[in-house]
Amino acid sequence: IGKDVPYVLLAAIAEQSEDTIRRGLAHLQETEFLYETQLFPDLEYTFKHALTHEVTYGSLLQERRKTLHAQIVSAIERLYPDRLSEQVERLAHHALRGEVWDKALSYFRQAGEKAATRSANRKAIVDFEQALSALAHLPERKENIEAAIDLRFRVRTCLIQLGDFAPILQRLREAEALARAIGDERRLGWVHSYLC
Repeated sequence: IGKDVPYVLLAAIAEQSEDTIRRGLAHLQETEFLYETQLFPDLEYTFKHALTHEVTYGSLLQERRKTLHAQIVSAIERLYPDRLSEQVERLAHHALRGEVWDKALSYFRQAGEKAATRSANRKAIVDFEQALSALAHLPERKENIEAAIDLRFRVRTCLIQLGDFAPILQRLREAEALARAIGDERRLGWVHSYLC
């Protein structure tokens, strides 16, 4: 789940009884691996040391990690349906590691927009680039190619605000090639406008 572990999320993916989970958490607290960080609105635990979290995570087989990350995405969507925008970064992280590519695309795109709204342009660029990476795993359909073009436009906007003009030309040339490939005159017009 991460260094910080909401109890409700742990219980949703643990595949154990609540009594077993609580006993396990009590034991981990007694041995000082975990401690409670929050009681309200939801009980939450955190690892006492980041290294403990890293070693524990590293001991999981890659396929098990992937499965757990995908389960976490589903659990968060189920547990917090009205608060997904608050969880978008966590959702994006787990969707990427769970190789749930369509959700990784969606959540990284939302995280990028959220960061761009706060003028956190470097973070927005990272999120938009992650969305592009997830998109590369999806079928080459028209709507996915359109999304790839639009994400490049969003990266361009953030780069302009940072005054980092060098990578813009490459992103626009990529967008141009994609727009030509699907015959999207409107997006091609935007590319040419941006190139000017």
